[in-house]
Amino acid sequence: MPLLLLSALKYVLIALIWLFFLFAMRAVWRETRRQVRTTVATNLVSVPTNEPAARPASVGNHTQKASGKLLVLEGPYSGRSFTFETPSLIGRDPGCSIVLAEDSFVSQRHAEIYLDRRHLVVADLGSRNGTFVNGDQLEAPMRVTKGDVIQLGKTAMKVVAK
Repeated sequence: MPLLLLSALKYVLIALIWLFFLFAMRAVWRETRRQVRTTVATNLVSVPTNEPAARPASVGNHTQKASGKLLVLEGPYSGRSFTFETPSLIGRDPGCSIVLAEDSFVSQRHAEIYLDRRHLVVADLGSRNGTFVNGDQLEAPMRVTKGDVIQLGKTAMKVVAK
């Protein structure tokens, strides 16, 4: 009986070593994939959480205009699409271009989408729950292209057109 138990423990140990190896490889893969993405350095103005509603809609000096379309994949607005013109704010505030009032995990002014040198850029505006692009949390403004998924709170939106 002890020999059978030792054999079983040996196989469990081998399985745990493989599991650790797979998790380590996944972490390395995610980090290298994150470095490949292009982030955009801009001068963002910090947005206080108790900001009055009379402030201009755009946070930065983004004057370039473009239009785009987002298709909601998950969340309270699932199946709906939003057409927007840059620069656009996304949040629960009625003054935002894309209003997600039914998603309580979205901040009043959660994120901004704007055009930077012909590329759409999404920037988190200091939201409490963060903004994610393709599963990775934004640490700086990031360029997005057709097919990228932007997640704010419980709402996941796919960029379908620029």
